[in-house]
Amino acid sequence: MPQDTESQMLDRVAVELQAEGYEVYLNPRHPLTPAFFGNFTPDAIARKQDEHLLIEIMRKSPAASAKLAKLNDLLKDQENWRLRVYWLEPITSGDQLPVQRKSTIASRLDEAGALAAAGTLEAALLQTWATFEAIARALTPDNFARAQSPRRIVEFLAAEGYLTPSEALAIRPLIDKRNHFIHGALEERVTPDEIQKFIGILRALRGQLTE
Repeated sequence: MPQDTESQMLDRVAVELQAEGYEVYLNPRHPLTPAFFGNFTPDAIARKQDEHLLIEIMRKSPAASAKLAKLNDLLKDQENWRLRVYWLEPITSGDQLPVQRKSTIASRLDEAGALAAAGTLEAALLQTWATFEAIARALTPDNFARAQSPRRIVEFLAAEGYLTPSEALAIRPLIDKRNHFIHGALEERVTPDEIQKFIGILRALRGQLTE
């Protein structure tokens, strides 16, 4: 049986919680999140009357254990908040996507720039998103070993400080454009400025990689 991705499990959890009477918000940001969250963006929060849930989807790993400790510390003085963690099955070797070399990522970014310069902006958009996920996987393999939703990548990298708030803000409008186009909305359009800015952000992210 295929294993759930993080986004698939998150979708299932949201449906289950809504059936229990919760209002569920995926990858919420301020003002949906309380001030004590700071810059942290959870996978989801759920609310029902005075009960609030912080929801995280995790795989067991040393990194997950450290994150769990941080989350428990975050909520320790919050009487109305509870942490609810949903654990994914361990990844088998066949499920993992390979981490790309820094030189390969650089080459793909150059190709995206060439596509944009030629005016094939939607093709450039798909190339940049593919490269974005490859960079995210190279930056933090434990968290992105399998295929990811675009929104999950943006919010995780923003929460962990890989993306600045202004960079995340610039990328978020492209999530829907990418999703619409890849699912057949062929009239979807992206501007040269959007693509060039995205490529610039990805080049900066690539600079954080080590071989």
